[in-house]
Amino acid sequence: MPAGERLDRYRAILTHYEVSLPDGTDHDTFQVHAEAWLLGGLVAASTRMGPVRFTRSAALAKADGRNSFALLLRRGAWSGEVEGEPISAGPGQVLVLDLTRPFDGIATTTDTISLDVERDPIVSAAPDGLDLHGLVLDGAAGRVLADQMALLRRRLPAMDETDASEAVQTTLGLLRGCFGVAARPREQGLARRDIGILHRASRFIDQNLGHPNLSVATICREIGVSRSVLYRVFEPLAGVADYIRGRRLEAIHVLLDDAGEERWNAEIAAEFGFVSQAHFSRSFRQRFGYSPRAARDARLHDLAAVVEAGPELFREWIGRLG
Repeated sequence: MPAGERLDRYRAILTHYEVSLPDGTDHDTFQVHAEAWLLGGLVAASTRMGPVRFTRSAALAKADGRNSFALLLRRGAWSGEVEGEPISAGPGQVLVLDLTRPFDGIATTTDTISLDVERDPIVSAAPDGLDLHGLVLDGAAGRVLADQMALLRRRLPAMDETDASEAVQTTLGLLRGCFGVAARPREQGLARRDIGILHRASRFIDQNLGHPNLSVATICREIGVSRSVLYRVFEPLAGVADYIRGRRLEAIHVLLDDAGEERWNAEIAAEFGFVSQAHFSRSFRQRFGYSPRAARDARLHDLAAVVEAGPELFREWIGRLG
């Protein structure tokens, strides 16, 4: 479409959001490529687009009566507010948004997989007291869900009606399972002011994962806090360095899962500060339980993981089952 018409046409399609461009973004540079599939009580979409701001006001939520959840898995970063509380999510993390409630967020240039899911089955699976709105799923449960969402995107174009129905039930089952064990550990025990610092720092980190000068000093300078304060707010996450390394590994995993990514593993690792291939492979395996090569093989062969071990280990595993 002509550049001047793209944003208005996109707004006309996404009427459940107020769509605008972040400050400093040229209207004529906006572009988006999206595919979507209607699968019963679930809508799946794959979207590539430039920087954009999505706002869902309380008035809009009340007016349109949408009663669903949106789950977003991004290659880029998302940051904003959920009912006045700061929130941020980066590559490989699944962000959950309740469309009956307001939020406001800015996304960088992103490649997004999104699921819009009917509300009742999801809410009924959540533990008592867990607010799903603004929840960021990561860790082991988040990785399983992210892998399923990526697999669903790859396989949907070739699925027939029966396959699609089974894939939806599998995905919904995983969603319910992830919500059933979810929590908000990274904010636990932090004062309100420290939560704001944590999200500002997390947002800056996610937006600069490939920057060679990403460090404690640059983070402190950017968000205006001392080293001691930064160390304190990241203590529940095993420290700033461990958090940065983990976020970089998640970003690399997203790229390894991309069928269009043709660079060597070492090139991708070097982009995110892993100069030593041995160190990168060791760190990747420690975080995910399998090698970078296995992650890429999983993309090609739809494997959950590849384990390099002999029959003795397999026999030991079976023996544990009794």
